[in-house]
Amino acid sequence: MHSCRQQLPALVALLISLSACAPADLPLLSDDPQRYIDDVDYRRGILERDLTARDNEYAEARLELYAIEGEGWDALPERDPLARPLRVSELEGLQSGEPFKMADGEGERLTPDTLPSSDEQWVALGRRVFFEYPFRADPVYETIARMPNALTEVGFLAAGDSVVGMAVFLDESGKARLGPTCAQCHSSADEAGVISPVLANRQMDIGAARLFAMGITPEELPSEIDSTVIADLHRLGPGRTDVLNDGQFNPFAIPDFGGIADFPSLQHNANWVNRGVATLAVRCETLFITASGEQARIPRSLSWALAMYLRSLPPPSPLDAVPEAEAERGEEVFASEGCVSCHAPPLFTSDRKVTIEEVGTDPAALSSVSRGTGQVRIPSLRGVGRTAPYFHHGAIADLETLFDPEREEQGHSFGLSLPAADRSALIAFLRSI
Repeated sequence: MHSCRQQLPALVALLISLSACAPADLPLLSDDPQRYIDDVDYRRGILERDLTARDNEYAEARLELYAIEGEGWDALPERDPLARPLRVSELEGLQSGEPFKMADGEGERLTPDTLPSSDEQWVALGRRVFFEYPFRADPVYETIARMPNALTEVGFLAAGDSVVGMAVFLDESGKARLGPTCAQCHSSADEAGVISPVLANRQMDIGAARLFAMGITPEELPSEIDSTVIADLHRLGPGRTDVLNDGQFNPFAIPDFGGIADFPSLQHNANWVNRGVATLAVRCETLFITASGEQARIPRSLSWALAMYLRSLPPPSPLDAVPEAEAERGEEVFASEGCVSCHAPPLFTSDRKVTIEEVGTDPAALSSVSRGTGQVRIPSLRGVGRTAPYFHHGAIADLETLFDPEREEQGHSFGLSLPAADRSALIAFLRSI
């Protein structure tokens, strides 16, 4: 599909050029599912209003190809295949050589005949999209599903007889294939065993999955670490992925979605101003398009429903529910040390712009030509005791390491010079919010 960039008319090229100079705060467009689905100018307005930096490859592709009548990504066919969850009970047969199959009458399409008429109906549909809608056929997962215990070893969860985040579906030719859903990486089990997207799957090891599919185990890798694809896959580890197409090893921690409605920005490097449902729907729609290899697009009713569902998610709960004396002392430290200038209660975040230089973490991914904005979003600290590893690249294992003056990982030096007792109290407070 990238070839269509050369086919865009001169008028579109002029529009893109002008949009790069557009004011950062265009007139507010209210959330409207019908307009999002039907009105190309509405979608274009959301895109231009809420994208932040315009000079990275991520933004350039969207400005060039999204929400242009009859051109680019708007010309792609909708894709809503018959799909069902991959069953744990069928893995033994797959490992014995049976093909993926869909019985007659099996599987469902998610696009509703009529649009939901209430927020509750939108959220219920969005939950199904999150858990059931496959991004694409994926040969990696088709391979490891046939390998004994491989899905478990790379971090997949099960809910009853369903493998969480894996769907069997019929492709355009009518062949049964296997592909991932959002739930693969972005859901985990809570204390009651309920699968939820509030916290990401910290055990998901995408690099290991690809190595298994290539028939390579970490023990067989060369001892030296270089820039080869194989070595980079081994270096990812659980809970991280490298989504940047820049030829560099730039891992990101898989993000949590709990409390996403209150995030001032979307994505670690603040690619989007998070103004409402429409912003997230456009962000989700374009993600599905690129994940399909720019071959198809998700029905917009499903993208809107997914955004509604994600925005309904509560923040992670405190790790320690009842603050004690040390936590109360830590709250005083939090205020006196100026932590509130970025992490202002009650949401413990803010829309303050923080540069890469100010936060001081590894700048490679944040300044990449692929998605770099020169900024990093300020995460909410609600439930922060549960959201390790920390930093955009998941380099800090726990709160104790984050506030250890001897830690080797650079960045976020705030609090490191405090006396040990104050650092301990600050950690206790953070575990209580």
